Amino acid sequence: MKATKIILEIIGWCQIAFGTTLLFALIAAALYFAYTSNTTAIIAIALIIAGFIVGVIWATRIWIKHGTIEWLSRIRRIK
Repeated sequence: MKATKIILEIIGWCQIAFGTTLLFALIAAALYFAYTSNTTAIIAIALIIAGFIVGVIWATRIWIKHGTIEWLSRIRRIK
């Protein structure tokens, strides 16, 4: 039972971390396609990496404080 809970928490952690990364990647893509250059490509990559770091920190804080599955289920109940 405990292994199942840990696996579900890891899946929830990934959803939170990669969701933030996806948001930053969309912003980076919009920036890159608006101003296509090598400098913009480097900035876009830096934005994606920053999004991943922010997502990891945020997901870890949620896991420690609330539990990722509980937090995600509260978000889905709001609909």
